[in-house]
Amino acid sequence: MQQKNNNPSFFDPKTLIAVAAVAIVYYGWNTYLGKKYPDYNKPKTQTEQSSKPATAATTSETPAATANTVDTKSEIMETPTTAKEFHFENDKVSFVMTSFGMGLKGYTINNYQDKEKNNIKLGVSNTDGLFEMRWAGDSKPLTFDVAEQAPGHYVGTAQVGETVIKRELKFNSETSSFTNTISVTNPTEDFKKGFSLLIPESIHTHASTSFLFPSYEHQDFFVTHNGGKHDTVNFSGATEDVVKDFPATSLVSVSSQYFAAAILDKSEIMPEVKLNAQINAKTAMAELVYKPASVKPEMTFSEVFYAGPKSIDALKAVDPEMASLIDFGFFGFIARPLLYVMKAAHSVVGNWGFAIIILTLLVRLCVLPFNIMSFKSMKAMQKVQPIIQGLREKYKEDPMRLNQEMMAVMKQNGANPLGGCLPMLLQIPVFFALYRVIGSSIELYNSPFILWITDLSSHDKFYVLPVSMAVFMYIQQKITPSTMDPTQAKIMAFLPVVFSLFMLQLPAGLTLYMVVSTLFGIIQQWLIMREPKTKAVTA
Repeated sequence: MQQKNNNPSFFDPKTLIAVAAVAIVYYGWNTYLGKKYPDYNKPKTQTEQSSKPATAATTSETPAATANTVDTKSEIMETPTTAKEFHFENDKVSFVMTSFGMGLKGYTINNYQDKEKNNIKLGVSNTDGLFEMRWAGDSKPLTFDVAEQAPGHYVGTAQVGETVIKRELKFNSETSSFTNTISVTNPTEDFKKGFSLLIPESIHTHASTSFLFPSYEHQDFFVTHNGGKHDTVNFSGATEDVVKDFPATSLVSVSSQYFAAAILDKSEIMPEVKLNAQINAKTAMAELVYKPASVKPEMTFSEVFYAGPKSIDALKAVDPEMASLIDFGFFGFIARPLLYVMKAAHSVVGNWGFAIIILTLLVRLCVLPFNIMSFKSMKAMQKVQPIIQGLREKYKEDPMRLNQEMMAVMKQNGANPLGGCLPMLLQIPVFFALYRVIGSSIELYNSPFILWITDLSSHDKFYVLPVSMAVFMYIQQKITPSTMDPTQAKIMAFLPVVFSLFMLQLPAGLTLYMVVSTLFGIIQQWLIMREPKTKAVTA
């Protein structure tokens, strides 16, 4: 009798059906995950390569392995790897342009040196490049595939999803400026979040920050916004972090007293600017942000970059609007002509110190008529003081009669109580403008005068000019007619000392201007005081 086989066979129909069902479910589930999560089930080595910077092992991948790691979103182009660098140098500047945001590293001005004889550097940062491009709000730059068309001329391409960004950066050796063009193709709705262009800088430590010995050096953000409004935000003297935003910005810069890095917008879309200075970290950042309200299949953005000395001629050669980076203050309409007069004087004498002296004398001659009026009025008031004092005693019970008699005496003797003040008030704008011209002129930077004054932009290291200033101011006070009481006169006697203390750390060019102006005033007053005596004062 044949024995029945109780061991189940693998080819049993039920087993085959079960295996097929499991296979179908497994295949369907993996297909679903593959579509919903493109990175699902990739080999671990590939995942690590897409999340870590490239190493020597990465660069030695085979073509097949490289092809497997590239997807349609171009994630490799956005992931920081070893930057591709392009070096540029001429007699004026040198820099390294990197593929990270096409930002500039080590930007150096070769024809200017600081007080320690080191070449001036702009856009100093350990993490960010000057004029670097990144997505707005992102902490990492876009990574470009860059090609050098010519020295100083670079074209880079980056792709994020379907969006292609092409950036062209071209250096102009004559003006030390850049033209920047950003072309965007097939932007998605995410592009409305915008992108940024950066101006980073380190905050300098000033040699003197005390009240009695202030430093004239400063660092500022400068912004032109809302159709021409100018704002200067100082951060070198700030005691707490600076955070400011400005809409509709056409020009932004990070500036020191004599140098600036700036971006001038030339696009149809008006950007905004975000300013940030971290005092403890000693870092500053100006971020120009473009946020288009709508996207088009093709979009273009244009800017002009400048990084160099704040010379009015150099800035105008880049673009007339760049000249506003030199802040002459409220009286800029007076300061600019004075600057050109000083430059004209320098073209004749060839020394900026003597150019300052010539400019100071020309200004003093222009305001001489007002000074003469002022001195004559003060002399007349001084002479009628005894009569006015007598009238006060005589009519102390009748204020109305007292005023009538006083006016009659002053009119008869040509005295005017406002005569000594009004001419001086008219001169104040001129002197403030001249002060700003001399204090902001790059032409004086590292320029020698005579003997011990080897740099008109630095303070007098032997303090000869500040001490001379105190002496001349004291002499001028003594020979100036005054109607002050003894207490006021004693207080005023300390002003020369106070002024000299403030001038100890100011640029020698500014102190030279003050010394020459005061000396001119002494000679002027001495000549006026030598005039023949006027007729006797009558009551």
